[in-house]
Amino acid sequence: MLGHFSTDICQGSLSASLAVLYAHGRLDSNMDVSLLVLAACLVSSIIQPVFGYISDLKPRPYLMVTGILTAAMGLMFIGFVYNFALLFILISIMGIGCAVFHPEGGKMANCVTPSSRKGKGMSIFSVGGNLGFAAGPIIISSSTLFFGPPGILAIGIPAIIASIVFIRHNATFVKYSERNLKKQKSEVHMEESYSGFAMLTAMIFFRSTCLFGLTTFIPLYFMDQFNQTAQTANINLTVIATCAALASIVGGALADKIGFKQVQFLSSLLSIPSMVLFCLSDNYLLATIFLIPVAFSIYGTLSVSMVLGQKFLCNHVGLASGITIGLGVTFGGLSSPFLGYLGDNYGLPTTMWAICICTVLTTILAYLVPDIDKIRAQKLAQLSQKQGENN
Repeated sequence: MLGHFSTDICQGSLSASLAVLYAHGRLDSNMDVSLLVLAACLVSSIIQPVFGYISDLKPRPYLMVTGILTAAMGLMFIGFVYNFALLFILISIMGIGCAVFHPEGGKMANCVTPSSRKGKGMSIFSVGGNLGFAAGPIIISSSTLFFGPPGILAIGIPAIIASIVFIRHNATFVKYSERNLKKQKSEVHMEESYSGFAMLTAMIFFRSTCLFGLTTFIPLYFMDQFNQTAQTANINLTVIATCAALASIVGGALADKIGFKQVQFLSSLLSIPSMVLFCLSDNYLLATIFLIPVAFSIYGTLSVSMVLGQKFLCNHVGLASGITIGLGVTFGGLSSPFLGYLGDNYGLPTTMWAICICTVLTTILAYLVPDIDKIRAQKLAQLSQKQGENN
């Protein structure tokens, strides 16, 4: 959870940091902002599954520290940079760091969580990321208020603290990983569902477009529509992330009781009317109020989809974690230039309506994702019945 917090505080700070650079004239348009968001996602989207595969081959807990430090080093110096190309490179480095951490971090969270409480365990891990997204804008708003763009340097402090803790506990992480590897080898491997995972991945893409679209353009939307300052507008990112943290805990615990597919679908369904009401809001207070159920419904399914991904690819947990946890966020960055184009040419309200359409597509795909627990329970019952008949 601490590692997830220290990594995702960088991702959570990105939009707030770019809003500050935009307000100080370092960036010229919504397209500039969206291209830099793309920089954080492009390389990450390519290499994250690779690190997931590497994580499955052999326990490598040191990748978590490497990811945390790399992510922080990429972001913390952008306040000193005026060149757009150099900004693109630094933010790409931040994306690489996030890609390195998430597969091993998600796999480690799975290792230490009991089988009967995967929803709750992974939701705790997920909350670390949510809290990072919540704390990031607060740190950026506070530090840049006093020091301007160079204040973004403060985002490196949590990463340094977490890295020291992780280095001191690396031997413990290795022990947990090796114990889990022995357990996997001693168990009969269940059949994986690649088609189910593909459907889940498609759903994650559209949900990620909603996630990244909101975190990227919410500050700019409130600045544009309600005449808020960059610091005040960034507070809405903290509202989103705080609600997301609470929703992750509730969603994970609820999924353990009523099913992961059910929670994922119902939460996705709730996001549609919530997003419509937000788009129709015509004042700052009302928009902020409707942003709360939007955050609960969209962000609350993160831990649920993590566990579903690990269930579909039960023999390749690192790969599943890399895609569902890391790409579950960064996928949306690939569509951010399109959303930025809409904002520049048709206004940011159009961007928000485009995100609303993505909530509809997310809900449709969430309904189509197979109920892997129900399928495996039926197969187990059939197998038991056949064994009984043979006996």
